[in-house]
Amino acid sequence: MAKPRIVTLLTDFSLADPYAAAMKGAILSVCPEATIVDISHQVPPQDVLSGAVVLSQSVPHFPPGTLHVVVVDPGVGTERRILAMKMGGHIVLAPDNGVVTLLAERLVLEAVVVVQNPRFLPATASMTFHGRDIFATIAGQILNGLDISVLGPQPGSYKLLDIPTPVVIDKAIIGQVMYVDGFGNLVSNISERLVRESSPDFDVLKVTCADRDIGPLVGTYGFAPPGQPIALFDSMGYVEVAVNQGRACDELAVGVGAEVKMHPG
Repeated sequence: MAKPRIVTLLTDFSLADPYAAAMKGAILSVCPEATIVDISHQVPPQDVLSGAVVLSQSVPHFPPGTLHVVVVDPGVGTERRILAMKMGGHIVLAPDNGVVTLLAERLVLEAVVVVQNPRFLPATASMTFHGRDIFATIAGQILNGLDISVLGPQPGSYKLLDIPTPVVIDKAIIGQVMYVDGFGNLVSNISERLVRESSPDFDVLKVTCADRDIGPLVGTYGFAPPGQPIALFDSMGYVEVAVNQGRACDELAVGVGAEVKMHPG
């Protein structure tokens, strides 16, 4: 049995327009055997950090050899580069804008090249739709067996986002919201691992978000009455502020960058 040719798509295109479908058609035109999986097309427009979060939390759950195409690309048509990367047994095709930052923290980088060999690029490409004309074309060729090493030279470096890291001060852990999911949950940059290592008695710590008292960590959303703000370790391994059957981003009127603090009661 032939090995599945799996390619995932992560974009900020939304589902209201033809852009995602056009990318899929372009991939299938080059590799009709491709199995295309949508990670998301609902990344907020031009929000590279949100794209980085979604990418890092999705890729490790796919089988090795999967190709991941990321088009959250506010620099499309400019001199920004396109990278092809081998990471932890996966292949990632993405703009060089930092969208791979969090994934690079989870997976070992095995190889990276700048996509620029004209032999494998289309003769013409829209300056505003590299997703269809360049990313999809290259993706189809990779799915057909093309090794990324022929796509271009190795870069001296590539762009990483400057994402603030939590700090521990006087038994308090101070971080911030780095992502708001579709349920309105506020995902912080405070990892469960950091909490457990810094505070053996973490279950008695109190959580505040944007100076609002949330209370101690709970196990899951249903452990609080509907409408009540809560804090918990989420499925991604971070401290999350939520509202049971509600939207924390609306209830607290905060978003990315808001302070999240864990401190003794």
